Amino acid sequence: MFLIYAGLFLIPVVIALIMPFWIKKDRKSVTRNHASEEEDETNLKIEKQTLLATLSDLDLDHAQGKYSPEDFRRLKTSIEHQLLTVLEVLERKKIKEVAMTDIGSTAPSSAMMKVEHRLILSFLIGILFVAGTAEIRSLVYGKIQRSQQASNEEGTREAGEMVPPVNPIEMVARLEKKLKENPNDLQGQMMAGRSYATLQRWDDAKNAWKKAVELDRRNEVAQFNYADVLLKSAKPGDSAVYQEALEHLNIALMIVPREPVVLWTKGIALLNLGKNMETDQVWTEAYQYLPPGSKDAEFVKQALQNLRSGKTPAN
Repeated sequence: MFLIYAGLFLIPVVIALIMPFWIKKDRKSVTRNHASEEEDETNLKIEKQTLLATLSDLDLDHAQGKYSPEDFRRLKTSIEHQLLTVLEVLERKKIKEVAMTDIGSTAPSSAMMKVEHRLILSFLIGILFVAGTAEIRSLVYGKIQRSQQASNEEGTREAGEMVPPVNPIEMVARLEKKLKENPNDLQGQMMAGRSYATLQRWDDAKNAWKKAVELDRRNEVAQFNYADVLLKSAKPGDSAVYQEALEHLNIALMIVPREPVVLWTKGIALLNLGKNMETDQVWTEAYQYLPPGSKDAEFVKQALQNLRSGKTPAN
């Protein structure tokens, strides 16, 4: 954009620099050539009239017997020759004038050479203009980029100085201290449940999500995550834990009935309770709500095929 704006601004300047080479010289040349042509034509016409008058006087003198026949023929031949030459020159000038009028701007070779010189000069000025604009753009943008880079580096350095690396253990410790002072902080308990799950502290995660469910039973996030932690920490064959997880997933589905991840997790609970037919139903429903052809949809589709063929589906 800078190049375009610079070009629009400088084009009138370049035109103003070039125009004098064309307009002024043309005017001077045309004026000078025209005046010279007129002067030559006037002189020739005067010479023509003079020669005609001389011929007339010669005829009169010959009639009066002032010249012998031989002298008369010699003088008359000489004057007629001069008159013929003048008439030929005048005729050529007339033809040239008509040709210039018809062609308009037809110029002699010397004038054409001057035109070519002007074109070359204009072309060189144009190249200098483009090169100068590009160089200015390079300098300006280079300065802007260096300024932005320096600003970014300074911002990154300041950000690095202001935000120290996060230590999850220290963060959890501060959160635990905060929850000890206010255990009914719902958002704090949910944050603690996520942090404990990330650190695979399943018992602490289970307690945090259980507290969140107690604080807000209508919170589908808390219901789902509590059930998910129960399933991940359950011992094989502990049907009581799977049943408890199933109850919390049903509560979550009352709030978000078309959530594929909740339906899938409910299928896991049902599968561990030996309810394969119900598992097929909820996974089929979950598959319907997933984007067709997506990675998750293909995963659920493969699990359904394994379930229906008697194989162990992935969980």
